[in-house]
Amino acid sequence: MLVLAAPAAVWAQAAAEPNTALGPQPPLTPLLQQLTAREFSQRQQAVNQLRQFAGSVNGLQQLGSALAANPAPEVARRILEVLEHHFSVTDSSTPEICATADILEQAALAKRWDIAETSSQILDRLWTTRVNVAVAELVRLKAPLQPKDPRLLWQEYGPDAAPGFALNPNSNSILRIYIDEHWPESPRAFELLKRLSGMGRFGRISIYSIQGNSLTAEQKSTLKSLFGDTRVQERGRVCLGILQEPFFGEDSGVLIGSVEKNSSADKAGLQGGDLITSMNDQPLQDFDDLVTRLKECQVGQQIRLEVTRSQQRQRLQRMLNPAQLPPEPPPAAPAKREVVVTLQGWYPPDPTEN
Repeated sequence: MLVLAAPAAVWAQAAAEPNTALGPQPPLTPLLQQLTAREFSQRQQAVNQLRQFAGSVNGLQQLGSALAANPAPEVARRILEVLEHHFSVTDSSTPEICATADILEQAALAKRWDIAETSSQILDRLWTTRVNVAVAELVRLKAPLQPKDPRLLWQEYGPDAAPGFALNPNSNSILRIYIDEHWPESPRAFELLKRLSGMGRFGRISIYSIQGNSLTAEQKSTLKSLFGDTRVQERGRVCLGILQEPFFGEDSGVLIGSVEKNSSADKAGLQGGDLITSMNDQPLQDFDDLVTRLKECQVGQQIRLEVTRSQQRQRLQRMLNPAQLPPEPPPAAPAKREVVVTLQGWYPPDPTEN
């Protein structure tokens, strides 16, 4: 049986009365009985009146309770049709669509196969709406994430972009979740996080589990099973702000592919093509070694990086387009330089918080 528990933080602002623009709301019980009437006109009239219940949280809760009461298949089908239509056309920030999302999520777990299957299919079909609603509520709960406006997720590349499409990991097309000590303590936040699983299927989410968070081992395992190991990354409190590029040289180090704007690395003058060979006078083996070392650092701390300019990119360009570049000059020892980096956190502080 479904148990409908409305999150008080979301629905507290909702009016209990039906939307008067839709007319007076009829009693639900006789209306549901009419859905199985023998006459088509009577059934159709009941369907039209049923839509009025989607105009308020109170009406939606009544529909959810009716769905939980093991109704006749035709009644369940009609209620789910109303919920799907409402879920597809309503703004993602309203209390009503939050109520609709909760009903569908809980109905997807129902013991009744037809209700559970249909609800799951609705959530799959409208997976971007599911994401938008979850992100909007996570923002209201002050969960650290970017972008905060879910509409930006689909601005550059629509939801139909094929899985594995080459997206910039730092662009708004990728949802970035930062689970740190500021992550909301409410269990609701973790439930909303699980609703973002559709983003994992399309490679459009990165979850950073940052030192100091309160996630249990079981919760971390749940996230990895939903999103995949590569999408859930363990990190320290500081972020250098670089993306590594595959390094085909024999030497050790970290080859920078790109640098995030306004990051620690960007402000220190690092750029794509730089090869980091040591940190605080200790040689770096690879990117994992760098991540491990950074876990020992704190926000505001300064580190020293020894950097050389990698010749790998130019060599690759010569291999791909030999006629467009001059002959490779005799190899020379690359100039080394020391770069002092002041480490920042993973995201800028929220100016609205004290």
